Amino acid sequence: MDSRFERIIRQNQLKTYAVLCVYIAIFVFIGLLADIIRLNSESLQDGFYLLLTLQEFPLITFIMGVVAFGVIMYSVGQFSRIMLSGNEYKRINPNLVLSRRESTLYGVFSDLLRSANCPFEPALYIIEAPYMNAFASGWNEKNSMIAITSTLLERLKEDELKAVIAHELSHIRHGDVRLTMCVGILSNIMLLGVNIFAFYFSGSNSQGARVARNILLVLQFILPLLTMVLSLFISRNREYMADSGAAYLMRDSEPMIRALQKISQDYAQNTYIEPNPTRANAYLFDTSEILSTHPSIQNRIKSLLGQRF
Repeated sequence: MDSRFERIIRQNQLKTYAVLCVYIAIFVFIGLLADIIRLNSESLQDGFYLLLTLQEFPLITFIMGVVAFGVIMYSVGQFSRIMLSGNEYKRINPNLVLSRRESTLYGVFSDLLRSANCPFEPALYIIEAPYMNAFASGWNEKNSMIAITSTLLERLKEDELKAVIAHELSHIRHGDVRLTMCVGILSNIMLLGVNIFAFYFSGSNSQGARVARNILLVLQFILPLLTMVLSLFISRNREYMADSGAAYLMRDSEPMIRALQKISQDYAQNTYIEPNPTRANAYLFDTSEILSTHPSIQNRIKSLLGQRF
């Protein structure tokens, strides 16, 4: 079992970072096209050559990078607070007197950390909510957190609860929150840049500038679809990885399978209003019916069973 889940995690990791490299390449490409328009280059080839050899400083590309970095740094400081908003919540502090449910949750949590030889301890929260779900947040291990809804805590068996926590812990260990945050920010900046730069520097009428502008105009139509497909690909691969990570830590895939079945059945039988749409894509179970950021429950279970789909 160990080698199978390690292989799944490794394969999905490679796929995900390959897509991230594509994201970064597109981001830089858009910035360079804008710089070619700014410089009014005689040809596209000459513009790329001058910019890539730094004979001309890629100012717009640099500014886009600085903006992306600034937005990411701001988001790092605010992300966990934003994710927790919308419901009453409580952080579990083992140094204080715990209620029965808090004690149960922390016991399962600490046992998992010990069995996983985890060198860090994420902050642990209970969110008061009528639905069964969970999510992880945090830029790195030092500011990481795991949140479990009260209903999930009440309705899952101990091994199923442990599997859910293992799933969220795997997200943290794999750097998923950091990755999805960067991808989301890069996507928005790219889309904004394409819309602006296609009509900016209207006085640049050289052949190179015209070609660069035409490419940006085409990207206005292609890029939204492309970024959506790539984002869904990354998100779904990270869910498969986290499921496999949970099964690997548990040394058994059955608790994760049962937890997924119970959560999906609960959502199938009830209609819930999510008070914080920001965290919808971070949940263990995504309720979106169209263009879901998560694989189907059927495919996740097949993956946990080692079956092709």
